[in-house]
Amino acid sequence: MAGMRVALLVLVTGISAGCSDAGRITLPNGDQAFVVTCNTGSQDIGDCYNKATGLCHGRYEVIDRIEGSQVSYSSNAYKSAGGVMARRDLMVQCNS
Repeated sequence: MAGMRVALLVLVTGISAGCSDAGRITLPNGDQAFVVTCNTGSQDIGDCYNKATGLCHGRYEVIDRIEGSQVSYSSNAYKSAGGVMARRDLMVQCNS
């Protein structure tokens, strides 16, 4: 039953955060962390924080945060480059 609640919480958080993406990484000291990415135009850094809350089931520590823009280039000469896109990344470590 508890596993079902956790799965539901993660699902609801994922839906509310839009198209944010998260990946688990290992830090140089061996600890585990998550990198949460919220780069779509309809998202802001708050969506990354919401996603981190869901991944960590509550409390977490922000290790790094990137918020800015990046230029999107096309590898196809016949397609437009796409222009400047928002970049929002949050690296977090869950608290026990």
